[in-house]
Amino acid sequence: MQQTSPHLALEVRGLAHRYSGGRGVTEVSIGVPRGSITGFIGVNGAGKSTTLRCVLGLLSPHAGEIRLFGGPADAARRRRVGFLPEERGLFARDRARDVIAFNARLKGMERKAALAAADRLLGRIGLGGRERARIETLSKGNAQRVQLLCALAHGPELLVLDEPLSGLDPIAQSEILSLFAEFRAGGGAILFSTHSMAAAEAICDRVVILSNGRTVFEGAVAEAAALAPHGAIVVTDDDAGLIAAADAVGGRTLPLGRTTVRLGAATRWQVALPQDVTPPVLMRALSERSVPIFAFEPIRQDLEGAFWSLTRAPDAARAPDRRAA
Repeated sequence: MQQTSPHLALEVRGLAHRYSGGRGVTEVSIGVPRGSITGFIGVNGAGKSTTLRCVLGLLSPHAGEIRLFGGPADAARRRRVGFLPEERGLFARDRARDVIAFNARLKGMERKAALAAADRLLGRIGLGGRERARIETLSKGNAQRVQLLCALAHGPELLVLDEPLSGLDPIAQSEILSLFAEFRAGGGAILFSTHSMAAAEAICDRVVILSNGRTVFEGAVAEAAALAPHGAIVVTDDDAGLIAAADAVGGRTLPLGRTTVRLGAATRWQVALPQDVTPPVLMRALSERSVPIFAFEPIRQDLEGAFWSLTRAPDAARAPDRRAA
């Protein structure tokens, strides 16, 4: 890494870690500015959890560099990071106050200060008066909130969160997202792995998109959404007819895989259209060629549309020079 930006809480460049079976990450780059929320997006197996474990020192990178708060990612700087793992680690008999304070003390807080922080945070999420409640008596959403408080209690400057919204109902998700916004407003930085495109688009300043162990996009949410193709997703069992219809209107086709339909199997296609050609024009071209259509959906030009375009494109296995700038 040639130069570290002082406004970045986390900077990862050229990260690689390969497992014996061949999976892992080969070229991951991430920048998380202070006072920002960065969404970390990729399908299962893209390399998100491996990357987070390297950042936290749970795995050793085989190549690349990780820097925290402008310096090497050593033990002292990692104590300034709060982590919420995807695997939930609260024991049913733990008491809410005690488990939060325990995690804060692991990061170096004194016992009295850790207990005070636990009480304050429990009050913040509406659990004041239930400080000694056992985890098994809490709802799933409240137990998830308690685990998030375990990552917040010691006053970190960076939160690293692996699927923090997993399994939560919309109300619980909304309340946790409000905690994120409050943390960011106080100058904290957040990197969170999520499958929720809606949540990422609603609250993130930036996104990092992974595909096959590589960063294929890193930048502002609006810049990512602008990369969504203009066109439609079409499911048909007449591949040749689909390609011919797309060619006739100046479109480009990309097969997204086989899918099951009522009459058997078909192919799901992405058809990118010129900006002056609307999806109904493609529909008419398909109809003129009697191409059977099992599904037809215009591509939304938003983060989700960009995500599927970037991760399904033939060159997604290579980190693009401008998209990952």
